[in-house]
Amino acid sequence: MKPVYLAIVATTLLIALGVSLVATVFLLPINGLAKQAAMLSFNINDETNMPYWCRELSSILTEQNVKATIFIAGRVAESHPECVQNLSSNAKLDIGSMTYSYVSILSIQDYAGQLSEVEKGKQAVDYAGNIFSRSFRAPHNSTDENIYSLLNRTGILADFSYQDHYNKYYGGYYIWFNVTSFDGAEHSAAFFHDMPVTDTPLVITFDNHDSIAEIREFVSQFRLNNVQLLNASDLTQMELTERRTG
Repeated sequence: MKPVYLAIVATTLLIALGVSLVATVFLLPINGLAKQAAMLSFNINDETNMPYWCRELSSILTEQNVKATIFIAGRVAESHPECVQNLSSNAKLDIGSMTYSYVSILSIQDYAGQLSEVEKGKQAVDYAGNIFSRSFRAPHNSTDENIYSLLNRTGILADFSYQDHYNKYYGGYYIWFNVTSFDGAEHSAAFFHDMPVTDTPLVITFDNHDSIAEIREFVSQFRLNNVQLLNASDLTQMELTERRTG
C-alpha cells in the first residue's frame, strides 16, 4: 500500500483518539460558568483591499489584545511582506499559509505541481515574516488524498482546511479533531453570545473581502462574550509559528 494511503487509513483509525483528546480540554470555569473555546481566523487570499486591509487588521488585533490565526497566500506575502511582518510581530497571532497562488489543490493534476504550490506558499510567507510556520489552510477548503503527504513533506503540523475538523500531526499521523466553523461575516457577536457552551471549539473566519469596520466591531464585542480566545498553537497544543531572530 502506498504511504499516502497508509496515512489516510491511520488517520481514520485515530479519529476517535483525536476527539477524545480534545473534548473538554478548553472548558475552563469562570465564576462557576464554562468558557466556550473559539479561534478567530483571517484569510488573506488575494490583492483585494490590500495593503490597507492587512494593516488595519493588524491594528485591530493588537489594540484589542486578542489571539487569532492568519492564513496568507504566498503570492500576497511576496507582494506585501510588510503585511506579514506586522502580523508576525504580534506574539499572540499564529501565521499560516494557503498555497502560493491561492488555487484549488484539486485543480492541479500532478503531485509535483501540488507539492510546489504548498511549498512555495509556505516559503513565501515564512520569508516575508521571518518565521517558520507550521499551519495550513487549503484554498476553497478543497483537498484530495495527497494532502497528508504534501503537508508532511512541507513540515506542516496542523491543517485547517475543513469546516467540521482540523488535522493535527501527532505520533506520526494526522489526527482528526472536531470543530464547528462559521463565516464571521454572516454572524454578529451577539449570535455567538446566545449559543450554549459546548466542548467543541468554534472557528470563526473572515477574509480580506470583508469590511474592516465590521471586523473591528465584531472583535470588540466578541472578546467581551463568555469565550476563551485561542490561536492555532493553543488549539492544537503545539508551537505552530516560530519567530526567527536576525
